Amino acid sequence: MEVERAAWNAGGRTQMAPAQRMTDFVQQKQSANLPECSYQPGLTSVDMHAVLPSFIAESLKDAFLQLQKIQPIYFTNEAVVVGVESRTSAPVRIPRDSDSLQHPQIAGLFPSGEGGGYAGGIVSAAIDGSKVAEMACLNL
Repeated sequence: MEVERAAWNAGGRTQMAPAQRMTDFVQQKQSANLPECSYQPGLTSVDMHAVLPSFIAESLKDAFLQLQKIQPIYFTNEAVVVGVESRTSAPVRIPRDSDSLQHPQIAGLFPSGEGGGYAGGIVSAAIDGSKVAEMACLNL
């Protein structure tokens, strides 16, 4: 909840998402402006290092610097760090076995993604869905 609260405060306590250009994030300076985006109601420029725990901010910074070496085309002033995504929409979590990923009492039921309580956004839902689909293929 601390990261979500920091993001809410950084966003001006509105639905604006806190954001920072990737190059500015690595340099730890607030972006003077942000590129247009499809998210409505929009982005607000903040220092994401003030929003994220230091171990996450430093890990991201290191990863972006590695990305610059490996795929420099992606390390650009047009890339934007936007945060934060968290599991907030599912008030319950449907039980599932940690090995088979099936419901422990209903064979063939594979709770997953946001509705099952295992994700909170498109990226985490896609990752969880991929993992569960693989297990479903192995078990059905």
